Amino acid sequence: VVAVEDVLGAAVEELAAGLNTATIAELLPCMIDDGEGLRPGCAGLLPDLRWERDRLTGAVAELLAARDALDTIINATGPLEPAGACAVPAGA
Repeated sequence: VVAVEDVLGAAVEELAAGLNTATIAELLPCMIDDGEGLRPGCAGLLPDLRWERDRLTGAVAELLAARDALDTIINATGPLEPAGACAVPAGA
């Protein structure tokens, strides 16, 4: 019998790894908690875990590109009008 705390702990660990709840529900029954953390319970799970890792890698790359684009805009900023002269509210 698996304790509720163990299932919740495993789900939190997988959420921290970037998996959504639907994926966790699919993968969790195939995972083993060896007391040190989760590990796949069978080799057949590795392709799914690798696919999720690749998905996260792509998402990270997209976020970094977006941040770089914002950095370019911020760094290209010249002299600015005094605060209040801008039509865009601060923090918008």
